[in-house]
Amino acid sequence: MSKISVLLSVILSLCSLQAFAISVEDFNTLNELRLKDFAAFRSRVQSLEPATVDYSKKTHNYYSLLKAYEAVTQADYTNALKFALPVTNYTEDQAVGLRAKSLVANVLIISRDYAKAFSYLEEIKSLIHKVADKRARNHGLNVLSLVYNRVDHYELAYSYSNIIYEDPGSTTEKCHSSFNRIEALIGLNNDHIESEIRNSLAVCEEANEALFSWLITSLHMEFLVKSGKFQQAIAIYEGTLDQPQLNDYATVKTRIYHQATLAYFGIADFTAAETLAKKIIQESRDVLLSMPVQSSYYSLYHIYKNKGQPRQALNYFELYNEAQSAYQNDRADRLLAYNLAQGEIEVKNQRIALLDKDNEVLSLQRDLYEQEAKQNRLVVLILAFVLVIATTLAYRGMTGRKRFKKIAEYDQLTGISNRYHFNNQAKIALDYCENNAKPAAVILFDLDYFKNINDMHGHATGDWALQRVVKTCRNFMRNNDIFGRIGGEEFAVVLPGCQLDKAVLLAEICRDAIAAIDSSDSGIKFPLSASFGVSGSDTSGYQLKQLLADADHAMYRAKEAGRDQVAQYRPASPAV
Repeated sequence: MSKISVLLSVILSLCSLQAFAISVEDFNTLNELRLKDFAAFRSRVQSLEPATVDYSKKTHNYYSLLKAYEAVTQADYTNALKFALPVTNYTEDQAVGLRAKSLVANVLIISRDYAKAFSYLEEIKSLIHKVADKRARNHGLNVLSLVYNRVDHYELAYSYSNIIYEDPGSTTEKCHSSFNRIEALIGLNNDHIESEIRNSLAVCEEANEALFSWLITSLHMEFLVKSGKFQQAIAIYEGTLDQPQLNDYATVKTRIYHQATLAYFGIADFTAAETLAKKIIQESRDVLLSMPVQSSYYSLYHIYKNKGQPRQALNYFELYNEAQSAYQNDRADRLLAYNLAQGEIEVKNQRIALLDKDNEVLSLQRDLYEQEAKQNRLVVLILAFVLVIATTLAYRGMTGRKRFKKIAEYDQLTGISNRYHFNNQAKIALDYCENNAKPAAVILFDLDYFKNINDMHGHATGDWALQRVVKTCRNFMRNNDIFGRIGGEEFAVVLPGCQLDKAVLLAEICRDAIAAIDSSDSGIKFPLSASFGVSGSDTSGYQLKQLLADADHAMYRAKEAGRDQVAQYRPASPAV
């Protein structure tokens, strides 16, 4: 009989005597069981109901945390908070408080209550340094790593998860830290991701942690799909189909299905991709804010477009656009809440520092008053005056530099890079792609008959059109794409790591989206369209000047062909 089984038998025996105290070891054992066999965990927790057991306050808090973990696993976040929040105020055992605060922060992040979630971060950081219980401390570190991954601070996420990974205390805890650690390494574009994934999967297999193995497997599939290794990703997916326990963890299953959908799409197996995409949409709860659902809509849009069914394709494209907008808004809310929370913490720390300084000055004044009161007052006044002047000058210099930098680099009307900044950033990105043998592409487009809009409806309407076009196109671009306004109504996009055919597809999506803009929001109804030219490094090289020239040549072919079109640059065939 295993160690866990023996311990659980003891627990049940004690419960039958109507008196029981949950120790730290009991709690940790049950919590590990939750991640390995949720049905058994739930049965054990139900046997510990307070109605049949005499609990101390500390033991009752452990029971409440177990109920909160049970609710989290079932995605019942309301009850998770109901059980965990009272435990956050328990101060007699800081390890219990740390576990509760970490769990609450995790649930609030999942529930997208970001402002409240981030308010717990400093408390968690403070308790981590005070708590001797290594497992409770590691739980807090894992939550910090999770939170920083969610706000794109991958360096911090990696550092916190790596603390556990390097000194875990147990193979199980090392496995638990691996998921956040791998996710951070992917965010950092680490060169050794695949070997790190293999090592982490080996650790989780040794710890018999199926749930975390599946989570890391989903990241492995994501890495393979991004690397174009679709068959390998499909092979991994097909290997998970015979594991029925995966059905207990809907979120993990959706992650795996999502990557499998992308892999099937990558090998043009549209039937399998369509089946999985529809299953993801059907089984997902938070539809608009789910990246797998958003991606599934996008896949279905292309599948039905290839089938020659434009109505269904348009319907899925509209659903994709709605889901993407909701996802982007949620991401913006998350980052804003994090920055506000950090700002409040900074203000609080500054106030504490100021109070400490005030106390030091008062103490100094008291001593100096006994010796030379008049001289001391003069020194304090001079120091205060110098401090105010230095602070004012430093503040003005800092804000002035930021303001002038923004003015110098960004287009004031649309908020994207101006020509100068675009050229600088584009050359850096293209040099990187050339040095690392990665593809790159350039999209160049301008608005059709834009002069007529200015002449007929005024420059204010023209400005509105430019702003709306930029806002629309940005929805479809990645964070590392370089988007700039290089002329009056002319725009360019540099796409690092992007093949030419994918760039043509993006240009087509942007063209469709521009043509669909409802200009009546400006107060005047008028048509909007744009002509696109696309060039790629495989035919034009990595020099920005040549890429732009070839894209410009393609764009003018699109205009000559009737406008509102996308043209791909193709070099002229050599004369025979």
